Amino acid sequence: MRIPTPRIAPAVALTGGVLLAGACGGASRYDSLEAPELYRLAQQEVAEEDLGDASEALDRLMLRFPEFDSIQSAMLLLGDVYYDDEKYVTAAAQFTRFVSRYPASAEVPRASFRVCQSYAELSRTPQRDQSETNQALSVCRGVARDFFGTEFADSAAALAGQMIDKLAEREYQVGRFYHQRRGFDAAVLYYEKVVEEYPETSFAPQALVGIMDAYTEIAKNSPELGYEQEVELARERLITQYPLSDEAARVRAELSERAGTMATDTMSAAGIGAAGARTVPSG
Repeated sequence: MRIPTPRIAPAVALTGGVLLAGACGGASRYDSLEAPELYRLAQQEVAEEDLGDASEALDRLMLRFPEFDSIQSAMLLLGDVYYDDEKYVTAAAQFTRFVSRYPASAEVPRASFRVCQSYAELSRTPQRDQSETNQALSVCRGVARDFFGTEFADSAAALAGQMIDKLAEREYQVGRFYHQRRGFDAAVLYYEKVVEEYPETSFAPQALVGIMDAYTEIAKNSPELGYEQEVELARERLITQYPLSDEAARVRAELSERAGTMATDTMSAAGIGAAGARTVPSG
């Protein structure tokens, strides 16, 4: 889910001079315009979702009129145009350029968050390489830290959380891949990575269940290795560290059912009936 962010509202009306210049078509319409007209034309093109022409107009504006009074707003608008046009690498570069050029601007928190957003959009699915996800996580964490207490910091923290979940899911899925192919030792390594590096995600308790299951299979095949203890340790970690998780609830239910079965078997072996009285064999 994309997090909405404030934008610079584009103008919806143009002067007659700008309209006349626009009617000429081609690059000449930009060359004949002064900075205010060029900026209004770009805003109009944004309003009409003509992102290609809008980016060209804004590029011309910044090249020809670097001292324009609204140059900062134009730079941010160009970044928004790139982002909306799904040119996320270019958008990130544009917002980064703004932060570097105007570090004292009141718009730096917004521009920084837009860098975070752009990298987050580049993040791939968990099944693919996660280089962009790691980059997005680093940038978004920085925004959350540097602008703590602002809406942009909160939104950046939320995106960072999404990136962490994706990284955890990636490691968990690799663990499951090995698990399903009976590569239990390798599976445990990936499950442990999930628990150690991403303990706050929903994949951590799932990974602990995976560790229990993997060690259970190893113990079945090689009981002399003593992996039953590892199963118990993983179970204890799950119940202790994630007591409210669905996985812990299922494990507690299994333990309770097992305890009840063992108690029934013990009573039967001792000849004690359901009412608690010792049964006497007939005859």
